[in-house]
Amino acid sequence: MAEGPTPLAAALCSRIYGDPMDRRISESRALVSRRRLLAVGGSIGIGTLLAACGSGSNDGAAVTTGAPGDLVELTTPSGTATIQPSTAARSDVIALLDKAQTCTLSNEETQGPYWFDVDAIRSDITEDRPGIPLDLALRVHDPADCDPEGTPKPVRNAVVEIWHCDAGGMYSGFESGSAGAGGGPPRGGEGTIADGSYAEGDAEAATTDDGTYLRGAQVADRNGIVQFETIYPGWYPGRTVHIHVKVHVNRTTVLTTQLYFDEDTNAAVMKTEPYADRSGRDTFNDGDGIYDASGLATTQRTAEGHLAVLNLGIDV
Repeated sequence: MAEGPTPLAAALCSRIYGDPMDRRISESRALVSRRRLLAVGGSIGIGTLLAACGSGSNDGAAVTTGAPGDLVELTTPSGTATIQPSTAARSDVIALLDKAQTCTLSNEETQGPYWFDVDAIRSDITEDRPGIPLDLALRVHDPADCDPEGTPKPVRNAVVEIWHCDAGGMYSGFESGSAGAGGGPPRGGEGTIADGSYAEGDAEAATTDDGTYLRGAQVADRNGIVQFETIYPGWYPGRTVHIHVKVHVNRTTVLTTQLYFDEDTNAAVMKTEPYADRSGRDTFNDGDGIYDASGLATTQRTAEGHLAVLNLGIDV
């Protein structure tokens, strides 16, 4: 008789914060340590999760998790996982997205030297990293199908992945080589090709440590919205404040871009701790060669920190 699910698997059946660590992991990810696996919520894969919840990997049964809302479908190498968004977008978040620039294609921007496939579906990516709390809401939509009033048509089920540096300019996975540490490109050298549960075919950089903080992905809900809990990013030499973004559809990357903040907000944040521990910021939006105004987020203060939103237009 088959054994029942482990306590970890059972717990993940009722949460979306599990790590869909699929079996076909690239060589650079195969060396992930126990510390990294625990940091992203465990080493259980989507196929294992479905089995633990009483579902086969291809039968379409739902793993009902998180807050009430429409189920969304995540296609993986081993089949299709049907999951539920961890949070439902509040009306004020949707209203702020409606005020932001919509019905335009997002511009492609460089992936940068600090990406690897962390392969973690989770909304809270902070991992106790110090900094001002940042709630980030991103809406994926198809500009070709906007109505005359500029209302976007959401793209459901897309996987939106983000990663960024911490308040001191450090990237998880590359602490010994990231520019925040005074270095240049990551010292780990060239990595392999991503082959995870939601990303396939993108070149990874080989990591230098086991960190996973400030990295993760979410599945777009019926409104095309994903939400993250993170911290406001810091800066490092040669770059303005930014967040990296990828959008994946059926494991194919359809958009790689970057998100930015207005300089008034940047200036206010950089005066606070722990950001103020670093001085000499040398690059601002208007002097950053990568900066693109299409990636400028709409930001507002909250009781705890900041809320930032951005519409991501993709060609579907």
